Amino acid sequence: MLESNAWLQHAQSLAEGGSRKIPHDCGPGDCLHINHKRDGWGAYCHRCAYKGWVPRPAESLTEKLARLQRIKAAEEAVTASPALPLPAEHDPRVWPLEARVWLYKAGISNAEIEGLGIYWNRYMQRVVIPVRDELGHVVYWQARTLDKTNPKKYLNPHVDKRRLVAKFGSGSLLVLTEDLLSAYKVATRGNVAAWCLLGTKITDFIATGILASGKPVTVWLDPDAAGQTNATKIIKQLRAYGVTVRNVVSEKDPKLLGREEIEWTLKAGGAGNGEVFCVRAVRLHASS
Repeated sequence: MLESNAWLQHAQSLAEGGSRKIPHDCGPGDCLHINHKRDGWGAYCHRCAYKGWVPRPAESLTEKLARLQRIKAAEEAVTASPALPLPAEHDPRVWPLEARVWLYKAGISNAEIEGLGIYWNRYMQRVVIPVRDELGHVVYWQARTLDKTNPKKYLNPHVDKRRLVAKFGSGSLLVLTEDLLSAYKVATRGNVAAWCLLGTKITDFIATGILASGKPVTVWLDPDAAGQTNATKIIKQLRAYGVTVRNVVSEKDPKLLGREEIEWTLKAGGAGNGEVFCVRAVRLHASS
């Protein structure tokens, strides 16, 4: 058996971002989950609820620069290809807490995380979200850092995105969003096809797909100035093609809204022209 105060050396032997289970002195089996985070080493026993934490000594400037250089090298090595960057830890229960919390705040459960193929890459210290085509082939990915010292919040492969759109769900209404999690959340409300633009613009290829769908469109970009400026441009472009289109403005990104709020907003969007709805934290502006 392993004494409760002897787990630290095992945690320190892990690579940063790594974790595993080891024996604990409260009983048989590997029940003590240990991890190595950027700011220290931790342990938690799933049987006896023992908790342990040892903070890392303050990082020197030299150590910080070396760490950032290692991360930068790992990032540069993977962005040349749409192939998913490895290694991949698919079980969110053993991710660093801040990585899990980022998805939990968006209302994404552990089962959904695994179902979407989202994983933790400990070399880059990022949450990786794959994008697949209709045949299930990976065509793109997006990696989000939770490290505030890393200047690149999002990382993605250097590919031509003009013919790239991430599609979720199916239904009689087509909703356009900026980011992947927002598109997924919107699509879970049923009878909705949500397309993630991976940005705030529509290319000719995407516009052609929208026209071919024959569906009315709801534009639901982020509520910041950049998002709404581009939403206006998208609406103007689509209406010139004869597409029925509306704009939704919410105080939070769609991914941060509750699913009932999303459902209500989409239903409210079906009301008459020229109306403005204001309920809870959601505002709907119908384009006239």
